[in-house]
Amino acid sequence: MKKSSAFAFAVIFALANCQLVGAAGFTAGDLTVVLAGDGTAALGSAATAAFLREYTISGSLVQTINLPTVFSGGNAPLTLSGSAGSEGFLSLSTDGQFLTMGGYAAVTGTAGVATATPATVNRVVGVIDASGNVNTTTALADSYSGSNIRSTASTDGNSLWTSGNGGSGQGATAGARYTTLGSTAAIQLNPTTSNLRVLNIFNGQLYASSSSGTFLGISTVGTGLPTTGGAGTLTLLAGMPTTGTHSAYDFWFKDANTLYVADDGSAANGGGIQKWIQSAGTWSLAYTLLNNGTTTTGVRGLIGTVDGGGNTILFATTSATSANQLISLSDTGAGAVFTTLATAPANTAFRGVDFTPTAVPEPSSLALATLAGSACLVAVRRKR
Repeated sequence: MKKSSAFAFAVIFALANCQLVGAAGFTAGDLTVVLAGDGTAALGSAATAAFLREYTISGSLVQTINLPTVFSGGNAPLTLSGSAGSEGFLSLSTDGQFLTMGGYAAVTGTAGVATATPATVNRVVGVIDASGNVNTTTALADSYSGSNIRSTASTDGNSLWTSGNGGSGQGATAGARYTTLGSTAAIQLNPTTSNLRVLNIFNGQLYASSSSGTFLGISTVGTGLPTTGGAGTLTLLAGMPTTGTHSAYDFWFKDANTLYVADDGSAANGGGIQKWIQSAGTWSLAYTLLNNGTTTTGVRGLIGTVDGGGNTILFATTSATSANQLISLSDTGAGAVFTTLATAPANTAFRGVDFTPTAVPEPSSLALATLAGSACLVAVRRKR
């Protein structure tokens, strides 16, 4: 049944019963956090169950969605390595309708999932819609051999970009790659730079973070949104470091000239949330939040927004295993302090964070829904 036909049927049913019923799903404006581990045992290198936790922006837990741990029809499991903090990042598609993340087609307890070959343990892309439906039909048999799939990005839940690393001699399976929903293979975009961390799309351009060689920050991946082999050459943003011990993970563009970068390094090595400003084509570090020069709060997951008063509000997941938290802070300057929204339970770990997806109905569907609602209202009034 086509989407519009299915919706029309639902509207007819609603008219007959004078009640519109929708499936439980995400609430717009909330946060979604990846949680690795079910809390029953200490996290290790074996495959562990993963979950999506929805929180309000004030930190109230709304719901927990279980990601699949078994094969079911065309869908694969989506588990994570319990001890690999460099994976499990979450990304909202640019159309706002889907969350995507990477993982492993392995049942819980599978030993050493991150070091397995993808032919043995496929690397999976999970696509989650606004109703909480999880699609794991994208199981790649040629990607990230011997190492982690780390992050994903998408425009519409169908076109998918992935990032990660490869084991020794497996660089051809690593780096930034492109695939589509339901595929079993992916195209390598940047054959010369294979060790990448987090992907994001901003203003129609694909970006990646890395902490390898001379790529110690954020780079463009090709021009626009590359989809063909070799078209994803990395170009480090002008002004980003090429030497040192920077450890960039997730990042968020507030606008074309303001960029926040999560860094899990020590205080001396620039850990915290770095604020970068662009002027005349060159990026410079304005200051680092959560770093007072002697202590730091290392961060890996990061997303942000601008509130109604024009304030920049950041949400992040901290990297400390002793106090793995979901935090928020308003960027009032270098000395801004954070608020703890939630702490990961024992034997679990927070990974990536992003906002919840929101469904966008077809125009005809909106008209039908309005008609159904109006008819119900008239019927109710007549009954009174």
